[in-house]
Amino acid sequence: MALQDNFRKAMRSYVYSVSILSNTNENNECHAITVSSVTSVSIDPPSLLVCINKSASIHNSIIIGSKFCINLLTKDHEELSNICSSYENENKRFESDEWDLTDIPFLKRAQANIFCEVDQLISYHTHSIVIGKVFKSNNSDDINTLTYVDGRYE
Repeated sequence: MALQDNFRKAMRSYVYSVSILSNTNENNECHAITVSSVTSVSIDPPSLLVCINKSASIHNSIIIGSKFCINLLTKDHEELSNICSSYENENKRFESDEWDLTDIPFLKRAQANIFCEVDQLISYHTHSIVIGKVFKSNNSDDINTLTYVDGRYE
């Protein structure tokens, strides 16, 4: 088995929380993509990193100084996660009334919303590593986080 196949299999053993990164581009068009590679970087300043495939339609809207929201999903958001991970459903991503689209788009009933400004972009082969400085964060006290492991939601 090739190294990439073994690596992919090993990574399927990790349990990931599922989030949607949402933002707007310079024309105020809303974008969203399902992401699982989100982690905190530091508490001072509060910051996180997320990895975005360079082929994703949202990629070019993520630039230094732009703002985005990481919406940590609840178990009720499985369908929305699927919509935001499918290129074919790109035009359906904001049809749900769950979105607040007044500024940076965010899910009103997410487990948590973490609002960031892009501080650094690091190109790494097929992906960009986005480091965001947190400027606002909300969370629900009721823990009901959607997770993904071995190719399925938990």
